[in-house]
Amino acid sequence: MDKDEQLIDSLLKEHAKSKGVDEKFLAEVEEKINESERAGGNVIKLNETKQNDELASQTDWKKGLSVGVAACLALSVAGTIIWSKNDNTQDVALDSGSAGKQIEVAVIEAEEVDRYVAKPKVVNEVERKPSSPSAVTAKVKSSVSPSPKHIPVPKQTIAEPSLDFASEDGFGIGWGGAGKDALGSRKKETRGDVTGNTVFGRLSNARNGETDHAVESKKLFPSKATNINESLNRTRSRQEKASANKFGDLIENSFTAPSDEESRRSTFAIDVDTASYASIRRMIQNGTSVPANAVRIEEMVNYFDYQYEQPKADGGHPFAVQVDSVSCPWNAKNKLVRVALQGKDIVRTERPATNLVFLLDVSGSMNATDKLPLLKQSLNYLLEEMDERDSVSMVVYAGASGLVLPATKADAEGRVKILKAMDNLSSGGSTAGGAGIKLAYKTAQENFIKDGVNRVVLATDGDFNVGISGTAELTKLVKEKAKKGVDISVLGFGSGNLNDEMLESITNNGNGNYSYIDTLKEGRKVLLEDMTGTLVTIAKDVKIQVEFNPEQVKEYRLIGYANRVLPNSAFLDKKADAGEIGAGHNVTAFYEVVPGKALDKSKLDEFRYAKKSKKDEIAEATSDIADARHSDELLFVKLAYKQPQAKINDESTYLSVPLKVGDKDWKQADEDFKFASSVALFGMVLRDSDYLGNGNLELVQQLAESGKGPDGKGYREEFIKIVKKMKDRE
Repeated sequence: MDKDEQLIDSLLKEHAKSKGVDEKFLAEVEEKINESERAGGNVIKLNETKQNDELASQTDWKKGLSVGVAACLALSVAGTIIWSKNDNTQDVALDSGSAGKQIEVAVIEAEEVDRYVAKPKVVNEVERKPSSPSAVTAKVKSSVSPSPKHIPVPKQTIAEPSLDFASEDGFGIGWGGAGKDALGSRKKETRGDVTGNTVFGRLSNARNGETDHAVESKKLFPSKATNINESLNRTRSRQEKASANKFGDLIENSFTAPSDEESRRSTFAIDVDTASYASIRRMIQNGTSVPANAVRIEEMVNYFDYQYEQPKADGGHPFAVQVDSVSCPWNAKNKLVRVALQGKDIVRTERPATNLVFLLDVSGSMNATDKLPLLKQSLNYLLEEMDERDSVSMVVYAGASGLVLPATKADAEGRVKILKAMDNLSSGGSTAGGAGIKLAYKTAQENFIKDGVNRVVLATDGDFNVGISGTAELTKLVKEKAKKGVDISVLGFGSGNLNDEMLESITNNGNGNYSYIDTLKEGRKVLLEDMTGTLVTIAKDVKIQVEFNPEQVKEYRLIGYANRVLPNSAFLDKKADAGEIGAGHNVTAFYEVVPGKALDKSKLDEFRYAKKSKKDEIAEATSDIADARHSDELLFVKLAYKQPQAKINDESTYLSVPLKVGDKDWKQADEDFKFASSVALFGMVLRDSDYLGNGNLELVQQLAESGKGPDGKGYREEFIKIVKKMKDRE
């Protein structure tokens, strides 16, 4: 018995073991074939010269049955997939066109197997029985006998089903257009140890050079559905481990004593990103753990709107600054200082014209309901606020990048074109993000609007893996383009392979903002409610420097902004890049301050009996006079910023605000202060901060509820619910 016969024999035994098939089954198959022949069917008869030879007949039956089982499997898999996705058990007919495509795939795969395994070629065709509209009969042309089989399928419309085993659900990525690239081509890929586009499950073994074609039959034809599910679960587990979300290392700021000229000052760039909060919210709602590096406290605090005072019309600055302090809620001995900025509002109809380039990720990794489909729906909100003053271009990238929509005016006619271009997008292929970004910037530059908004909007899960893909390379690219007047906004989608670290770095260096969209509601918030602030920059390179009075401050700590800290020298450096603030945006930063007198380390190094020079005596006297003049101040806040159209060599504008020493209790703070501090504390709890003091989820909830105030959009109430959900986990 050769290897092929051994394989067939093992398949028959396995089939009999799992299905309980015996000679009666073979007799029934023979009868069906005879009926088909009498009806003028296309099935080729058995070799009649061998029918009287029992042993030879049995051998031919085994060969015929193996081919029949393979053909039945091709249809059975499709039926099983549909059945598993629908509780309706009513039998319906499988569309002959769709079924034909399945069989065609089986034929192609069978022919490819023949390159490595010597066996008869199989040609299949499907027709629907007039007497049984709810069944599909497969007839198999072959030099050996087939095994026709009725396959009941639950009622469901099928669009181009696939027998690809490489999808996330384990059965196929061909449903509803999934698994295709932007041009509609079928995608082939391998995930884990499951190879796509193979029917028999052994083609990949042959291609990998394996000579043993006798693959275990239980791998080819699982006897129970649970075996398939267990295999898929293992595959998914491997995929999750191999493709995890990426968050940059984040080390929170520690306490610093203002003991010398350098340590007395703290400098950082503002940040109006909100991605971290939306991403954390999704994790908590889904019941998953929150990595500490995913928690950027400043983005959590700045996600919410606060009723800060608007800048004065005659003030000359595009934003107002408010500095105040209360006792620290989680450490009563300390003070909590708030530095708050409020950008000026502008009337939407008076905003400048916009040259917008959508850079859309349509790679295979975007094939999920919370990615490309959600992206399409969310961008519709942005289009609602655009008009004939604005132009929209659309660049997509997957295995390659391309301009799918040249600059189009967002008037009534143009909006139809824009929406149609978006609706036609589908996902597939690898992620050539670097090439896409280059093309998007080139398109933006070609349609540049002087004194207008020129911006690239990148929407992706951040899985760059082709071409320019390193964070440093992409950061350098967007930084260079920002100098030429083209800014960038980033919209993050999905989970599993979200490259959060890269997306945040891009926006920090490309005069942009980073938002994460996990629901249609969030899409509306980001692209409709916050649209003006997202697109219209009112001040750029905004830096804050706080100088602490060593006579009043023993130690201080900046809460959040860990990756936005700047060297003190950057504050006066006009070329130093910093953060941007948009129209109507508010920015909040907190310092925790330990009251007392800072230890002057320089005094410890002095000689007790050394005679001071005249120069030292004059300097010391001058310092004493300065200290006495501002002895009632806790700290001094200075800000630097540039106008939106300023060039890199233009000088910044400066303003400053002092803060007097106070003893106000946190319970006397305004509602915005209480709520913002609750969000900051929540971030510290999630990070398991070393500086929590008496802080816990109970205090977070107390602060949030006391500071909820007017909440027309329900975002603060949603936050309180998330905190309660975290408490329920404990």
